[in-house]
Amino acid sequence: MKKLFLTGISLLFALTLTFAQEGNPEEKAKQVVTELTEKLTLTDDQQKSIYDIVLDNAKQKEALKADTTLSPEALSEAVSRLKETKKAQITEKLSDEQKALYAQIIADKKK
Repeated sequence: MKKLFLTGISLLFALTLTFAQEGNPEEKAKQVVTELTEKLTLTDDQQKSIYDIVLDNAKQKEALKADTTLSPEALSEAVSRLKETKKAQITEKLSDEQKALYAQIIADKKK
């Protein structure tokens, strides 16, 4: 009985670790575009442009995290710059109405 219990706990722990892992950049980009499409009603052209922006950003972020020569402070600063660049690039692709909604989405995520 004790072995069965420990096996069950081990299985749950393994599943938790599996789901906690981040997906690849393509999956992240698709997820972000899907979320923004639902909230901002993006056009097909906007979806494609934003997908490319988010994908490029995710790949750059992944490369930064893989660079072991960066100090934690430098990594944090570089990631912050990437986020701001992504935000600005996405904002360029949106209509005025969508820009206001996007700003609200960003503000809500910071809370």
